Amino acid sequence: MDRLTLKFAAEALLRANDRNGCTVPAPALYPHQWNWDSAFCAIGWAYLDPRRAAGELEMLLRGQWSSGMIPHIVFNPAATNYEPNPKVWRIEGARGRPEGVETSSITQPPVLATAARFVLERSGGDRVVEEALRRVVLAADKWHAWFLRDRDPVGQGIPAIVHPWESGLDNAPRWDDALQRIEPGEVTYRRRDDSVVDPKERPTRFDYDRYFFLVEERAKLSFAPPTPATVSFLVQDVALASILCRAEEDLHALGRALGVEVPDALARREKLKSGIARLYDAGLGYYHDFDLVSGTPIDVDHAAGFLPLFAGVVPLDVVPRLIARLKDPVHYGTPWPVPSAPRSDPKFDSRRYWRGPSWINVNWMIIEGLKRASWRADAASLADRTLDLVARSGFYEYYEPLTGEGLGAKGFSWTAALVLDLLAKS
Repeated sequence: MDRLTLKFAAEALLRANDRNGCTVPAPALYPHQWNWDSAFCAIGWAYLDPRRAAGELEMLLRGQWSSGMIPHIVFNPAATNYEPNPKVWRIEGARGRPEGVETSSITQPPVLATAARFVLERSGGDRVVEEALRRVVLAADKWHAWFLRDRDPVGQGIPAIVHPWESGLDNAPRWDDALQRIEPGEVTYRRRDDSVVDPKERPTRFDYDRYFFLVEERAKLSFAPPTPATVSFLVQDVALASILCRAEEDLHALGRALGVEVPDALARREKLKSGIARLYDAGLGYYHDFDLVSGTPIDVDHAAGFLPLFAGVVPLDVVPRLIARLKDPVHYGTPWPVPSAPRSDPKFDSRRYWRGPSWINVNWMIIEGLKRASWRADAASLADRTLDLVARSGFYEYYEPLTGEGLGAKGFSWTAALVLDLLAKS
């Protein structure tokens, strides 16, 4: 489809997936409100209705725990066809859980403040939008503080995740070794994803056994802050740290624009910058994660390693090395950008979730990062190729990077939302 048709189709999809003020990622597979999905969707909504965009972000705040954590799912009680359902998370009676709202017990990458800044910039001084975003600023500040207070048990300035779902990049090969050491025993659960989508495009039974084990582990520990000695999975995630580092910058800018005090945002950003710098391996030429349970680096290349560009923290001499990997057909230079894992990885699977397929939100963050690094021609080229991919195949959850085929859930909201932003800037 041509660019104008693509724009109208993206707008129509966002409206179709609107459920009383929040955008579900894809009704058949994901019928609730997801954390970073909603943030990406708000970026698209800002072009259609800034008040609706601000409302999208405000709705996330319903699920915020008293600790500051904003969970990865806020459940819609009318949607009962999803697993794991609210009861699986066992948060009833949990200390600090929100009243009258069912949520998960884990979080997701904090795109909230970044999205709020995009919305503010497109609001034209709308006072209703500004008032809503003041509430978002206060909630985001509390959430950001939680990451470095409750999720940095070794004090290195890098938040740790307790579940692959917290990364948003669920079954990436970089988690394989950490999951391999978990012996889940008999785990009883139901899943619907592999009946809605081809099982070859979803995480395996091996993965899901461990996912549900970790959900149960959080409940058994009463959702306490994790330490390497108390949990089975605890990883310093370079992607989440990078997204949070960018979010602290955006939070500071929002606070100044809206007259809201967020005095610790820049100090937290500096701590995150130092932490991310430690995750760069000059010998390998990429950023990686660190396993706090085993005390060893995770030397697995993945598209997550490009996200320090999004944070604006990559040294000038390192940027060309990352871009060289991005273009190299041996690694990330596939016909359709950007594969979530490099072709050089023996575990590369071009169809299975985060083990090879291309994702529009990752492309979008890399594009934003290339602009920040002043590699604007490369950013423009990646934006054009990304738009061509969606125009060719439609609004899917992810894409086969060798053929461009749409995979996963069809009619995916953040794909439509970020297409609107890319179109506006092309």
